[in-house]
Amino acid sequence: MDTIIVDDEEKALDMLQFYLENYFSKYTIIGRYTNVNDALEGILLKKPDVVFLDINMPSGSGIELLAKIKHLDCKIIFLTAHSKYAIEAIKHSAFDYLLKPLNLDELIRVDYKIESFKTLTSLVKVKKIKIKISNHVYLLDEDDITFASSEGNYTTIHLSKQSPIMISKNIKKIKDEYLYDLPFYRCHQSFIVNLKHILSFSNYEIYLTNGNKISLSNKKYDELAKLLSSV
Repeated sequence: MDTIIVDDEEKALDMLQFYLENYFSKYTIIGRYTNVNDALEGILLKKPDVVFLDINMPSGSGIELLAKIKHLDCKIIFLTAHSKYAIEAIKHSAFDYLLKPLNLDELIRVDYKIESFKTLTSLVKVKKIKIKISNHVYLLDEDDITFASSEGNYTTIHLSKQSPIMISKNIKKIKDEYLYDLPFYRCHQSFIVNLKHILSFSNYEIYLTNGNKISLSNKKYDELAKLLSSV
């Protein structure tokens, strides 16, 4: 992810750059600035994915800078030495904030939050699922599929807006050919669930928005919880 870092203290920039380059390979630093004006110009020109932004700088406030780049699709993570600015950062729609001096564990936390956000973003993308049965082709909205259940070599696709569709393929083939990506998740040897339709879940059952209950493998509980941790 293209990343810009902004802080009036060179030592703080050095430390942040060191952490990002040595512990988080996904971040590519495309700009580093020590004042608000240069940072604004660089952000508008380079359009980064992530900006680590100091709040208190002699040349201006990071919060004032945020107001000028709100229209951009980038995550702003404030850096501050004072916890009193946390509420102000949240009010101004910052993605997160980090207290100085920088702590690797806190960077790991923010990185995990960014990854979770990317997962959730992928869940809201609606696409069509094309399923062919004999000479009939079904074009199903991804959101309309609540879950798939199998019995031997037959799998039923359960839909929220129309009758179920039965396909003469086992659930592995259904997963490999049609429901291979998020938001679809194989939660049991006999079930694939659409994560968007999960209302709640326990160690062994998933409760869906349409009132259905399906089985959850015990060993899949932690993985499912992690996928849904930011919901």
